[in-house]
Amino acid sequence: MKVRFYSAVLSLALIGTSVSVDATSKEDLLKEQQEVESRLKETERSQNQTSEKLILTKQERKEARAQLDEVNSRLDDLALKIADQQAAVAASKAQLRLTEAAISETLQELHQQEELLGSRLRAVQQKGDVKYIEVLLDAKDFGDLISRFSTVSEIIKQDDSVLQAYKGNVKQLNEQRSEQALLLESMKQEQRKLLVFQTRIISESELKRKLVVQLNTKVKELQQEQFSKAEEAEILADQRRLIQNELIALQEAERKAKEEAKRKAEEAARAAEAKRQAEADEAARAAAEKEKQSESPKAETSVPEVEAPSETPDTSTDVDVSRPFHLPVKGYVSSPFGPRNNPLTGKPEIHKGIDLVNAKGTPIHAAAGGIVLRAGTATGYGNVVMVTHLIDQQVYTTVYAHLDSISVSAGQTVMPGQTVGTLGSTGWSTGPHLHFELHKGEWAVGQPNAVDPAPYIF
Repeated sequence: MKVRFYSAVLSLALIGTSVSVDATSKEDLLKEQQEVESRLKETERSQNQTSEKLILTKQERKEARAQLDEVNSRLDDLALKIADQQAAVAASKAQLRLTEAAISETLQELHQQEELLGSRLRAVQQKGDVKYIEVLLDAKDFGDLISRFSTVSEIIKQDDSVLQAYKGNVKQLNEQRSEQALLLESMKQEQRKLLVFQTRIISESELKRKLVVQLNTKVKELQQEQFSKAEEAEILADQRRLIQNELIALQEAERKAKEEAKRKAEEAARAAEAKRQAEADEAARAAAEKEKQSESPKAETSVPEVEAPSETPDTSTDVDVSRPFHLPVKGYVSSPFGPRNNPLTGKPEIHKGIDLVNAKGTPIHAAAGGIVLRAGTATGYGNVVMVTHLIDQQVYTTVYAHLDSISVSAGQTVMPGQTVGTLGSTGWSTGPHLHFELHKGEWAVGQPNAVDPAPYIF
């Protein structure tokens, strides 16, 4: 910010005080400079800490996002496995249905074999081997007997093979059914395991997602804090430059004062020398006149007395030192200085100024003469103008916030009552009003110097 500060005498004249440039003013400015330097260092240190936290939080967020991506990738792979497993279960069920159909068909054949075997077994049970014996006894000769015996043996073998085939089919079908049922149950168990695993991974993914959301919020908060710290550092740097310029102006005034004192001392010395010479001449003249008078009658001379004019000091003043500020805009006070609930958040806070309500676009005037410290935007304030004042060797800072427009620039000298902007509702505001702050000293982080403006306004 380019700061124009013509001279301490000029600034004091604009502010409307009769404070002289002396050692006290310089000491006050040096003290203020040290305080601003200390606040600026603390703000820069805090800003560095915030930057470090922001870097670490971004790194943590990057790692959390990578973990979330890895978990989601595992979920995708697991979803494919579950889909494959479900397809395998569906295929196994279909195969089981085919097996059940085959078993049903085979069971029908077995039932037929059971009926055939049953009828033959019942016949054997009822009549024994009589028929087989009759067949053999009816042989005509030995060759016929051998032929009949072979036939009977073949019939018996066929009956036995049918019975064994029946038993084998029953065993095979039971084994197929058991194997298919076991396979299906195994697939279902595997599917249940995959689903349980999927539930766990989903829970893990949700935790990672919440962590990423929290870190995103933290990053935004730290970025906002970093931005606010940068604004605070900028304001403090502006104050430091302004004080440095004031000190330069004081040093220049001191130099000129010393030169003027030296000039006056030289003039006084010359005047004293001239007076001494005049007195010497006068003494010589008086001695000569006395010698002359001793030779002639004395003559009386009278010297008229001249009364020195009396001087009456002018004690009048145009400034009420106890109430040095004007009301910047007319309007009713919607929120005074002090404790209140924040209208945006509802949380308790200390209101560091007063809110004056009027129509949007109403001109806002400088409460006193001074130097514009800041004219622009600031977090929460919206469009804001800050003015530094030096009144009766006391530094003050006034703040005009939520402006709709700004009419001055940083470094500009303003007169009391000069328009600095128009009333608005920018920044953290619920409606058109002027948020007016008064700081006894420089504006500082956290507004520790804020005072109630009411007692200072006339």
